[in-house]
Amino acid sequence: MIVFSKALADQATVWKTLHAIEGCENLPPEMLRFSAQNRPVVMWNLTKQCNLACAHCYMDANAVGRDELSLEEGIRIIDELAELRIPMLIFTGGEPLMSRNFYAYAFHAQQADLRAVISTNGTLITPEVARLLAEAGIGYVGVSLDSAVPERHDSFRGISGAHRRALQGLRNARDAGLKTGLRVTLTRDNWHEIPALLNLAIEEGIPRFCLYHLVPTGRGAGIASRDVTPEERRAVIRLLAEAALELQEKDLEILTTDSPMDGAYLLEILKGDLRREQVWRLMKNAGGCSTGVKVANINHRGDVHPCHFMPHILLGNLQKSSFREIWIDKPSAELRALREIKSSLKGACGDCQYLEVCGGCRQKALFYTGDLRGEDTTCIVEEKRS
Repeated sequence: MIVFSKALADQATVWKTLHAIEGCENLPPEMLRFSAQNRPVVMWNLTKQCNLACAHCYMDANAVGRDELSLEEGIRIIDELAELRIPMLIFTGGEPLMSRNFYAYAFHAQQADLRAVISTNGTLITPEVARLLAEAGIGYVGVSLDSAVPERHDSFRGISGAHRRALQGLRNARDAGLKTGLRVTLTRDNWHEIPALLNLAIEEGIPRFCLYHLVPTGRGAGIASRDVTPEERRAVIRLLAEAALELQEKDLEILTTDSPMDGAYLLEILKGDLRREQVWRLMKNAGGCSTGVKVANINHRGDVHPCHFMPHILLGNLQKSSFREIWIDKPSAELRALREIKSSLKGACGDCQYLEVCGGCRQKALFYTGDLRGEDTTCIVEEKRS
């Protein structure tokens, strides 16, 4: 996660709210780690069920899948995560609001004093749902909009009317007093629409704009050819950097995720700029690819993965072991290797001057080179050698 607004304009109100760590409220944000190895941000795919059919879905979600953990198992997981005092639990899916246990989990997380947010397609957020989310203490509602043109968004999401319902859901969440964010997955079909989507966020009073990069996992692997070119990606990153400065008075927080190279490229375009040293410190603190270190994933069956884009790496199952055992006490050889992987990267990633702040996306490296330690071939940094 690269918070452009924080790095360039020292503005990140949503970030501060979501990532303030108990007992550290008085420290400057650059001193706060997003999470730590033994206290990762956890993304929990509550269900594989979804009412849309998105072209890029990493989980290959569908309309009928309901192979979920029992309520009792889920409650136990929340208690374990609360005991570890993880910084954040992200409810996602599939569509998390389609999980039969969602509200029970949300309210239990609140009672356990566990900071929880939701990642959703927004189409099910009625005013009543928004009110319940607020009552459950959901700290943030991220809603996906992949085009300013309704028909284009609907085509990508697989259902007619998805854009209208998602935008209304976003408005309902906003009106209920919830912190909200507009999210977009970047492809060749919509990269030129980023200015229009930024304007939409401003017009609707949405305080956060989050750009996701396409990661070839699940159905996303089937549309890898629709990823942007390096030139298109550079143009978008430069646009967001400029917007983070120009839109300070609009109170719009701008960030990107699923691409640690964004931070490296930001450092590249800041050469000769007095802000570069501070941005370098922020990027080094973020640490680049967080898989297996600062993020963890739990799927709908209780399988634990190093991140949501690596379902092929199974670390354990929460029906058989506790999260603490899997993540801290008895980490598998695969997990230990991921935590040390930067020291053995190959190709351009291994030789890159930005290795300590990036390291590339390991899933992209695996997909495009067949080697988890290979180089991330989607990199947009032009001066890689150290």
